[in-house]
Amino acid sequence: MIEPLINHYRAIFNDIAKSHLVPDIIPEKATFLFILESPHVQELKFGAPVSGASGLSMTQHLLANRWNLPMGQLAIAAQKNELTDPSLDHVALMNACQIPLQKSAYVGSDVLEKYTQELSLLEEIRVANQRLTFSDESRDTIQQVIALSLRKKLKKLTERTLYVVPCGRFAQKFSQLANVTSPNWEWIDGIPHPSYNNWSKPSYRPMVEKLCALFSSTTTQDSPH
Repeated sequence: MIEPLINHYRAIFNDIAKSHLVPDIIPEKATFLFILESPHVQELKFGAPVSGASGLSMTQHLLANRWNLPMGQLAIAAQKNELTDPSLDHVALMNACQIPLQKSAYVGSDVLEKYTQELSLLEEIRVANQRLTFSDESRDTIQQVIALSLRKKLKKLTERTLYVVPCGRFAQKFSQLANVTSPNWEWIDGIPHPSYNNWSKPSYRPMVEKLCALFSSTTTQDSPH
């Protein structure tokens, strides 16, 4: 990992972030940190993680269909005091990568033309969830840039008492690469990304039901432990 190359790709990420960054949502009272993958079109539109179909699945499971909006949109509304649901105060939403990893999210933007090659590499990294390292220097460096960014964000939360829930293989892989731990955290493993109705699939149902039960019991208390 060569420092000039790290800085090169970090500068590209920062340039893309000027127009395509989606901020994380971390309420002060949050007790569950859900780590997702990256934003896409709906997330860019609403300015919050999981603001599309994946977020709606999270709402249906965690909030028992109390609302008919994706979790990200609910979190934004709660942040603006546009709705009240005490459970939302417990929900922190963080993308492992805060810019889109898919070219389709950049359609109509000059980013697509400016960084065609780099976006192609991002798409490859997005689906290579079995690879902790790459022999190709560019791919490996970009992966490290994402991991270092996630590490920086997680380190800011080590004093918080949290259940940390990396959702899906990408989030799980980059949580491993970020390598941040805290005695104040309890990791919830094996939760899939909520896309493609994964949270309702029989193979994942026991883990998701356990998570939902834990969330339900925790959100009526002052502490997650």
